Amino acid sequence: MSAIALIAVATVVYRVVEDWSWVDSVYFSVVAATTVGFGDLSPTTDASKLFTVFYIVAGISLITTYLNVRLKRRVVARHSNT
Repeated sequence: MSAIALIAVATVVYRVVEDWSWVDSVYFSVVAATTVGFGDLSPTTDASKLFTVFYIVAGISLITTYLNVRLKRRVVARHSNT
């Protein structure tokens, strides 16, 4: 749920600060959080560039934590079935 909240907040920030469409804002939020970085969109204002730095750090942390929890649950479930 926190991943959705993080993407939602970033989407609103990019929509307001960069004046991108909602679709472009969501798209960039997901691309930046997953560190894919296609390069077709990029922040142009100092405010959105600084926000993006913190957003990427938060996104990497959140995604890493999420994957860690999911993988631990999978391992526990496999061990309990044997």
